[in-house]
Parts: sequence; C-alpha cells; structure tokens
Amino acid sequence: MLHLAGLAARHGWPLPSVGAHPGCTRTNLMTSDPTLNGGRPGLLESLLYKIVPSQVPEQGAEPLLYAATSPDAVPGGYYGPRWSLVGPTRATSLPRSAQDETVAARLWTEAEHLRGVSLPLRDV
Repeated sequence: MLHLAGLAARHGWPLPSVGAHPGCTRTNLMTSDPTLNGGRPGLLESLLYKIVPSQVPEQGAEPLLYAATSPDAVPGGYYGPRWSLVGPTRATSLPRSAQDETVAARLWTEAEHLRGVSLPLRDV
C-alpha cells in the first residue's frame, strides 16, 4: 500500500492507495475450514468469540468503506478500529512489518514478476 502510494505521488497519478483492517470481526473466515475444529462446525468460532473481543460484520466493514470512500482518507493512510480489535474507525498505525520500504519494493517486484505485468513508469 505504501509502495503504491509512493509511486502515485512520484508520478503524479491521482491514485489514492489506502489501507484498512476490520479488526476482530465475527465472521466464519477463520473457522470455515472444518479441519480447524475437528469437524465440529462453530465450536472453535463460538469459543474464540467468547474469549476475544469482537464486533459484528457491519462494524468490521466500516474501516474498509471509510478507506474506499471518505474524502478524509489520505493516500498512504491506514484505518481500523479505534481500540485495535474493535471500535469505531480511526486512522491507525501500520504494523511495523508493513513499514519496511525495502520489503515492500521486493514484494511489488515479485508480484509484477508472478503476474507478468508491470506499471508503465516514466522518469519524472
């Protein structure tokens, strides 16, 4: 996300590259694989959501909608729940692993290689 935001800024592209995370949202994404809970549907999910603070899917979608549609979302911004796992949307810090520019550039290059496409970059 930051790599694309930097490319857009350097090349004058009107492209907002923004990130978001849903926090801990009550969906079946983590528990839809029956091998995770011994083939007992819902067991792991019900235990997990009793222990870990979580929010409904509508609230989990809020940061993603904010990042995609809000005029206040800034390029390179990262949005998620106010209290990390749950809560209202706010600007938040990127995880440290997502802030490494060298890793981001390597990931971008590898993604271009795997897809067989690259951005048409011009020197500015």
